[in-house]
Amino acid sequence: MSNINNDTELRQALKQLDHKQLREAGADFVGSVLHLCSDQRVSHAVDVARNSDASDDELLAAYKSARVATVDSRTRCGADCNWEEQAAHFVARGSAAMVAPEGVCKAADPPWQVVMSCRMAQNCALIAADDDSINDESENQYRIMNDYLNS
Repeated sequence: MSNINNDTELRQALKQLDHKQLREAGADFVGSVLHLCSDQRVSHAVDVARNSDASDDELLAAYKSARVATVDSRTRCGADCNWEEQAAHFVARGSAAMVAPEGVCKAADPPWQVVMSCRMAQNCALIAADDDSINDESENQYRIMNDYLNS
């Protein structure tokens, strides 16, 4: 299997996965930024995504809970532009897209929503920390996907 080194290759790899595999890979992506969000609903969504035996009802319940966490976190970051809360919001948003049953997520490309939400979460965390480092989340995601595909 070839190595993923850019977004085009990452998108192509995601398109080759079935829905269950997308949840598993998405759980790895969200798991890499989960430390930016303390909401238990979000960590529960990651747990459900990692459970290969999760029922449609469990997935729907995790999705609904993660969506509420997304709305709650958006409300908290609000006009004050609290970057830590904004990071948590993007983690929650990614987790909702990750466990959304097929056809439920409003994003045009839910797996890519997971990818980009995790990157945005890292950007917000860097801003909150007044850290001018380069966000290497995309490189981290290439590694995560390569590891997933090679396991």
